[in-house]
Amino acid sequence: MGFWTFLAVAVVCGCVMEVYRIYAKSKSRASDKDVERLEARLAHLENAESLEDRIRTLEAIITDPKYQLAKEISSLKNDSQAPPTSTT
Repeated sequence: MGFWTFLAVAVVCGCVMEVYRIYAKSKSRASDKDVERLEARLAHLENAESLEDRIRTLEAIITDPKYQLAKEISSLKNDSQAPPTSTT
């Protein structure tokens, strides 16, 4: 292999390596955007989880028999305080 052949192969290899480096760098930029998008989605899901916990708590309160009893007592108190209606 001659000097000029070696030099041409070295230049071609250098160019190929530079193209690959640029390709890899641009691919990593795209994944940075993906990471930002996924972080935003995760923050939204964390917020949704806290809302889901609040809903579970409210469901537990409403389905609790003591809550139902208190609601019925309150309803009876409101009915007894209302003025009698005429039935004529």
